[in-house]
Amino acid sequence: MDSRLRLVSAWTADHHGIVSTSTLDRFGVDKSLRQQWVRSSRIERVGNRAYSVPGAPPGWLRELEIGHADLDGAGLVGGRSASRLHGLDGFTDNDVEFIVQRSARDRSTAATARSTSRPWTQGDIVVIEGMRVTSAARTILDSSIFGFSRTETENAIDSALRMRLLSEQRLRTRALAERSQGYNGNRILLDALIDSGGESRLERWLLALLRRAGIHRPMTQRVFRSASRTVARVDAYFPGGIVVEVAGHGTHATRLQRQVDAQRHTELSLRGLIVLTFTYEDVTRRPDWVALQIRTVLRNAA
Repeated sequence: MDSRLRLVSAWTADHHGIVSTSTLDRFGVDKSLRQQWVRSSRIERVGNRAYSVPGAPPGWLRELEIGHADLDGAGLVGGRSASRLHGLDGFTDNDVEFIVQRSARDRSTAATARSTSRPWTQGDIVVIEGMRVTSAARTILDSSIFGFSRTETENAIDSALRMRLLSEQRLRTRALAERSQGYNGNRILLDALIDSGGESRLERWLLALLRRAGIHRPMTQRVFRSASRTVARVDAYFPGGIVVEVAGHGTHATRLQRQVDAQRHTELSLRGLIVLTFTYEDVTRRPDWVALQIRTVLRNAA
């Protein structure tokens, strides 16, 4: 076998059957040889700068690779595609979206490619599935460029926090800084950050409930430890030793989960903490009652 073909086969095995013209050039496969290989069906042209090897299975990742090869280093997987690659909540569709710097907006690809004048830092770029992808934070900061809805933006923030892919404070600081620098269009993001800090929609609704009730914002995701063991990471903590937890549908349903919850509650109580737990129905159907209970406990602890 031609050593160049061996190199291409090894590359495409890790890139869903796709190789770009620049990678072919790097392997010594010039334009003339590419044309020979196309005629002999060793490779097939599938994009402006993308080639596929025979038998490469179709699918969403292959379509992403084609777009990635077409942009050939000038763009990053972004938007909903990046959100899905990061495993963020609610992003399951087969969107093929990229972001390029304004100077490269004339690059041609069949995929959706949005341009930005915002510079990328080294931390804004990660590699997933062999492709250059916007980091979770950069994906969220660019969400308005792709027209994310409020729900999509909130889901992206909350799940990225839960997965420890970003820092809420750093995200908030960057969003405000970029807006002050004249990068407009992130009003939805700034609104979504008002009640961020939790790791689920239910925790977000709790923070919004407290804000509307005029109750000062608690510390979110405080960790309590016993030596090197984590006892609990609580949803909300108020000064004075008051913990507020929310229990969503299905997350506390099994016997084992109930046992873990009971142990957690006991260990926190033994530390002298007051632990309040509210259900999904409490938060969504009787928010005034929830606010009253928290306000009462805060007043008694003052």
